[in-house]
This record gives sequence, structure tokens and C-alpha cells, in this order.
Amino acid sequence: MDELRKDQMEERTGETGENIREMEFPVDQPEQTVKKPSVNIPLLAKWIGVLFWLIIAANIASLFTSENMTNVVPSLAFAGQILNIVTTAAYGVILLKIASESIYYRNSAICCFITAVVAVAMIPVSDDTDLALAIPVVIVSVVVSMIGEYYEYKGHTDVLNDVSPALSEKWIRLWKWYMGTFLGIIGGTVLAVMIPLIGMIIVLGATIGTMVVSVVKIVYIYKTAKAFRNYPI
Repeated sequence: MDELRKDQMEERTGETGENIREMEFPVDQPEQTVKKPSVNIPLLAKWIGVLFWLIIAANIASLFTSENMTNVVPSLAFAGQILNIVTTAAYGVILLKIASESIYYRNSAICCFITAVVAVAMIPVSDDTDLALAIPVVIVSVVVSMIGEYYEYKGHTDVLNDVSPALSEKWIRLWKWYMGTFLGIIGGTVLAVMIPLIGMIIVLGATIGTMVVSVVKIVYIYKTAKAFRNYPI
């Protein structure tokens, strides 16, 4: 009996010693590697930040060319047109600088340049200009601008995939809202011919929606630039 108890005590002592050694010398766990983004973080952080300020300037240009503003200060209309052309062209140049990270940026830049050229062509246009000539030019400008927006949103979505997937998804949703408001304006305008009151309400709602989308885009551009600035390299 004494020998049996002695053997049991030795076994327990051995197990305790092994447990202590395991506590003192933990087994190394393999480190989890973080996936490195496939985009140039410093490049995007720098130039998307510039896009933020260009959007601010573009909105100021839109304010200058608005009907209410031009009625009060007519001279601001021309200044707004020039500022709009400059900011649109500059926006395209910046998009080209980051086109190496997403081909969508290059496509959007081309649309910016086309829009700027059309805007230059529209400078001599006045209220006395034949509508048959002015309307097609305006329609082309709007369509090209819309396509450019699509490519820009897709570009932001692409480059953010590995950096901020949540923000990447937000750009996709914002594009859907952009299209919704655009189609709302068109649909409301057509409906206004048949049912004026309902059509005007839809146009008003879609116009407000467009303004909201513009503000949200500014916020998302800022957040996108911030995401790249704060990303650990």
C-alpha cells in the first residue's frame, strides 16, 4: 500500500511539473498576417484629399451660376462658368494621377475633360440662342457627367476594397441614390406634362435628393481621403 501511494504521488508530482513547464514556456502561436492593400496608399491619400477641395470649389461655382444668384449679381454668372470649367478640368487631371490604381478613374477623367470642353462651348450661348442647338448640347453634357460620376464612384469602391470595405459599400449605395434622384427628375418632368401638381412634387423631391447626394459625396470623399491617410503602412 505504501508503495502504491508513493507511485501515485510521483505521478501527480510529474504531472504538476509538466503543467508548470507548459505555463513557463508557452507554445508559440503562428502570427496572423494582415493582407496588404494592392493600391498605393500615399498616392491616394494625397490626391483624393485634393479632390475634396475641388468639389468644394465646384459647388461654389454652381452657386455662382444659380438663377437666384445671377438675378442679384449678374456678373457672377461668368465667373461661375469659368470656375466650373477650371475645377472640372482640374478634377480630371487629379483623377488621371490616381488612374494607376483603378481604370475607372481614367474613364471618369475623360468624362471630366469632355464636360469641360462642352462648358467652354456653352459660354457664348445666351437666352436668345436657338433651343434646338442648345438643348442637345446640354443633354450630352448631362449624360457625360453622369457617366463620369459612375466611373468615379466605381473607382472609389475599387480602391477601398482592402482598406475600408464598409466605406466601399457606401459608395455603391450612393451611386444608386444618385441614379434614383436623376431618374426622379426626368420622370417628374415628364409626368408634369400630364399631371402638373404630382410631377412638380416629384421633381422637387428629386431635386432635394440630388442636393443631399452632393453633400454626402463631399463627406464620403473626405472619409475616403482620411481612410488612406490613417491606414498603417
